[in-house]
Amino acid sequence: MEAEWLLLALRGALKLWLCELWLLLLGSGVNAHFLPHEEDVDFINEYVGLHNELRGDVYPGGSNLRFMTWDVALSRTARAWGKKCVFKRNTHLEDIQMSHPVFNGIGENMWVGPENEFTASIAIRSWFEERKIYNFENDNCSGNCSHYVQLVWDKSYKVGCAVTPCPRIGNIVHAALFICNYAPGGTLTRRPYQEGVFCTRCGIRDKCTDRLCSNADRDQATYYQFWYPSWEDPRPVVCNPVCVFILLLRIVCFLLSVLIVTIVQPQFPNILLERQMVFTPEGSERRKKTLQTQTKEVEKEGEQEIGEEQEEGKSSEEEEEEEKEEDVSET
Repeated sequence: MEAEWLLLALRGALKLWLCELWLLLLGSGVNAHFLPHEEDVDFINEYVGLHNELRGDVYPGGSNLRFMTWDVALSRTARAWGKKCVFKRNTHLEDIQMSHPVFNGIGENMWVGPENEFTASIAIRSWFEERKIYNFENDNCSGNCSHYVQLVWDKSYKVGCAVTPCPRIGNIVHAALFICNYAPGGTLTRRPYQEGVFCTRCGIRDKCTDRLCSNADRDQATYYQFWYPSWEDPRPVVCNPVCVFILLLRIVCFLLSVLIVTIVQPQFPNILLERQMVFTPEGSERRKKTLQTQTKEVEKEGEQEIGEEQEEGKSSEEEEEEEKEEDVSET
């Protein structure tokens, strides 16, 4: 009975542990996929569509506001700055090619709040609510209207946003930092748009779309495949055309090396059989001794050859003298 009771207790504990593990994994998976990626199509359509909707509903009505389309470089800049998890303005927006490969003077709007309460609609509509403290006629604001001014800036026609999860920003734990970048960016030096009937001050080649000035060439999406902010940390691993060329060049050089070795090696079949030369102190001393003995033998051989030559010379001289004496005796 005790064994059966113990077995049942172990089974119950195992089931409880597995249930807790499943809930933990489920909760972590929900949190990991709660915030959308900056290139998620539904996310992009949501915030771009909302931008155009609110820009078309300004009061007083705008006669020259442009239609907005998505820009991947602006969204990457928003993501890169969001990684820092600081609720401060991006310090690279005015630098050339630091926030966009084409545009300079990038605009920016930021929102921070609890991660589980974030939606693009909540953040963007909170910026639009600043219109209540903005006086269009006098062009002044009783508080901070910079988000609203940028949102309805007439010259802006490109937007890119990103949301980043942060452990803590200020007093907010598990925060979501939502950033939108705009090109061209807005300023606080004038009214954000010209008052009038919508689309009455559009460009010559523009057409009216949702009360906004659209242009097929201007609104065309450009995907900057190999551009990322140089100050992003950690920087994404990207292989641009130069990188691809160098990689292919290395592969070609490797294959050529293999081919050359394959061709040349049969000409030297015993090259792999040669003994590897190992230099050790004992070996060097032995070689010195052998060299010394060889030099001594060579010297002895040289001395012997010289002695033999001298003896041969002497014998030849004696023979010549004997021949001379014989000639004298004959005469």
